[in-house]
Amino acid sequence: MAAVELFSRKGFAQTTVEEITTAADVGKGTFFNYFPSKEHVLGFLVRRQQGTVQHHQTLAREGMTASAEVLTSLGRSLLRLPGKSPQMARSLISAFLGNAEVREYIMREMSVGRRWIAEIIRLGQQRGELSEELPPAALARTFQRAVMGTALMWALDPSSPLDKQFGNTMQIFLSGLNAPVAPSHPARRKALPKTAKRESEAR
Repeated sequence: MAAVELFSRKGFAQTTVEEITTAADVGKGTFFNYFPSKEHVLGFLVRRQQGTVQHHQTLAREGMTASAEVLTSLGRSLLRLPGKSPQMARSLISAFLGNAEVREYIMREMSVGRRWIAEIIRLGQQRGELSEELPPAALARTFQRAVMGTALMWALDPSSPLDKQFGNTMQIFLSGLNAPVAPSHPARRKALPKTAKRESEAR
């Protein structure tokens, strides 16, 4: 998408609607038929992330991939858009903060995604892979904060790779759930901590 390339390279504030329409080879009238403002383009991009969450929800339902691996993969996938460049991450953040309509829209989209993430966590708890000490809804919200917080910190200080920063975040997040960090599926039961394994066997 032409807008993504421009936001990633120039930043959101420095990119004009005219530059977007020129790069996309469409007229301004066509652009405004789909997007009331430049900020709404970012809202559309975020909505596309729902497909990513649904894909990982399907993986969790199939039960062929460890819950820790599903969550780690989901987080990395969600960070691909802001991870295109620090400029892109800042563009997303500025759009959320600077436009009330877009902010409300994003909050609604995140609420839907949070329910799907909660199901991923709930399934992991049922299988004995994740601790049941906290409710899935609360953990799903914390997961979203971890992903968004990592993107924000990287946008402010990109001195180390985003993937590395997110790996550190997930290590801490999953350690609180007594879950291994993205183990290979065939060994996931063996990789569980003893306490979680005993709870799983007790079920």
